[in-house]
Amino acid sequence: MVGVDHLNNIEQVLIETLRTGTFNTIDGGSETTTTAWSDGDVTVFGQYPTTDQVSYPCIITEMVANGIETQFMNQRLTSGSSESIGELYGVGFNLYLMVDRDSSLTPVSAPYRQRRLLNYLMLNGANILTDCDFIAASPATEVVERHFSGFKEIGYNASLETWVAVAALVIVFKNTR
Repeated sequence: MVGVDHLNNIEQVLIETLRTGTFNTIDGGSETTTTAWSDGDVTVFGQYPTTDQVSYPCIITEMVANGIETQFMNQRLTSGSSESIGELYGVGFNLYLMVDRDSSLTPVSAPYRQRRLLNYLMLNGANILTDCDFIAASPATEVVERHFSGFKEIGYNASLETWVAVAALVIVFKNTR
């Protein structure tokens, strides 16, 4: 029997959720889904693009570690209503937001450009990342913890005329077998 491909499920859900820009919010006391941008407004890459493929604004997701946060190795776990053997397993990502001089989005009445656009992407990117629903993946991945560092490396590259922000995300899930 082949196990569930949790690493690829998590990566696919992250990329697709970032592409659509969706996250949950409370509106008038009830939970609703909102979008920070439409699919296609922000290009999301699952790996570093070549220079002729890149388009801005963009988000690059880079898996940088797996096996971190491993706990309960070869132990009995309860997953839903069934018991199985497995462990808690972690996967780490670096996320890069990039905006060039000509990028723009219009979330309100006036277009956001350059640093203001990067600020908008950072805040809403954090909302999207912390609200991803991995249970909806098929087969489901049961996420038990998320550690989001926030965007800490924020800067401007004058030679490329790009604004960049970098964050780290660790996702811990049940790896049952």
